[in-house]
Amino acid sequence: MPELTGSRLSSPPPGCRDRLLTHYGPDVTDWLSTVPETLTDMGLQWGLTPVEYHDAGHASILALALSPAGELVLLKAWPDRGRCDREITALRLWSAVPATRVLEFDRERSVAALSLIGGRPGGGQRSGDDEGRIAEVIQAAHDQGRAMEEHREFPELSSYLDEVVRPRVVQRLDALNPETPRPLLQAGLRELESLKQTRHHRTVLHGDLYQENTACDEQGRPHLLDPLPMYGDAVFDWAFWIVYYRLGQGTDERLALAAQTSGIGEGRLRSWCLATCLDGLLYYLEVGDTRAPMMARVMRILLRRAEVAW
Repeated sequence: MPELTGSRLSSPPPGCRDRLLTHYGPDVTDWLSTVPETLTDMGLQWGLTPVEYHDAGHASILALALSPAGELVLLKAWPDRGRCDREITALRLWSAVPATRVLEFDRERSVAALSLIGGRPGGGQRSGDDEGRIAEVIQAAHDQGRAMEEHREFPELSSYLDEVVRPRVVQRLDALNPETPRPLLQAGLRELESLKQTRHHRTVLHGDLYQENTACDEQGRPHLLDPLPMYGDAVFDWAFWIVYYRLGQGTDERLALAAQTSGIGEGRLRSWCLATCLDGLLYYLEVGDTRAPMMARVMRILLRRAEVAW
């Protein structure tokens, strides 16, 4: 149990500040100066005692707080109200799905108190079959979202692809060193340009299914965290999870598992995976990320499997 640092939080950790400044730019500076008072006051209003910051994330500030019952909960503050609203709406939509729970919410100040899965940051120990169990949770979230009427409060996946992903892919391709090998990139581009959504798979998407955006409780049961929700074809979530959940490890196994769980064909999943890989690879090349060769290897594996399937 972390020690209490006093009745009032200090300034956010430097790493936390740096990540938000990188993500939002200098305009977030004034908001950052209000965070200690905001989180402390909201916690006390909800009967929670702030303990310390949790130095993680790039789009919000996190702090641990102690409930009257002695349980740790998570205080979360967002500088972006729209992002805050969408995350809270998705988590409330998934109330019947294993996901972090919204305990309290103040929309005006964009602060929430959330359950802390596993009783500690990062959650409890993952079980050996965590991929099978998280696949079931993803499908349950998709079923819940599909059962509701169209969610106009969430951005459309089609808009995200047309207005964000495709333009930045073209921009990054144009900026590449001319000597960069192109066949792999062109294969990914063909898949990105030909992506199609199917109406019967439309649902509320998590949108950000990295492993760190899931956590396990004390019994090893996985829960969803930190959604970046959109509305669109479930294949997007599955492709993101296949590629990024453990980048470079178990890709084929997750693809087969996703097809079995979702009912989406492996060929279609593979196409969306390749488009997802292309976007990630170009970003890694742009910033000099050491994961670029690993992402390229994942793309080659997916392409070889596609050739075998054909």
